[in-house]
Amino acid sequence: MSSPSHDAILSAAGRLFGQRGYRAVTVRDIAADAGVSAALVMKLFVSKEKLYAAVRPDESQLAELEVPTSELGRALVFRVLMRRERGTQEPWAVIPFAVLDSPDPEAARTDVRERYLAAIASLIGDTTPERRFASTVVALMTGFGETVRTLGLFDGWDFDELVGHYGAIVQAQIDACTAALNQ
Repeated sequence: MSSPSHDAILSAAGRLFGQRGYRAVTVRDIAADAGVSAALVMKLFVSKEKLYAAVRPDESQLAELEVPTSELGRALVFRVLMRRERGTQEPWAVIPFAVLDSPDPEAARTDVRERYLAAIASLIGDTTPERRFASTVVALMTGFGETVRTLGLFDGWDFDELVGHYGAIVQAQIDACTAALNQ
């Protein structure tokens, strides 16, 4: 059962880890951002490593997408932009930090790769042995999530125009998967 403090700590940790990475963030940084004591952070999460694991990129939000496959590219892009508008954690943007800055990068790489590939492959129906199309969609979305948050490459774009533009790029891979599997 979570409390407002628990949720505030998770939110602060997700935001800070996503912005600066695991090594650059201290428990005190997280506590200050969440408006709680460092002791409370440690009481609730035991260690910085366990807190980091609690805010790892979460592919489960992908299962909530209930749109036709023909609209999936736009829906994925729309969600990234809505999280940017709301200032909430961006799972796609956290992926590089979750892997490279993890206490165990190889284990994190395997875990995150498999969770995201499985989720996207399931969404788009990619049954190719190497999950070629799911891999491309994951790469496109990770790059998009990261550049939207970190580089601000699309800051001047109209929201709907960007959903249509980048959504079409992602959708092209989804459609290619459908076409390849229907041959």
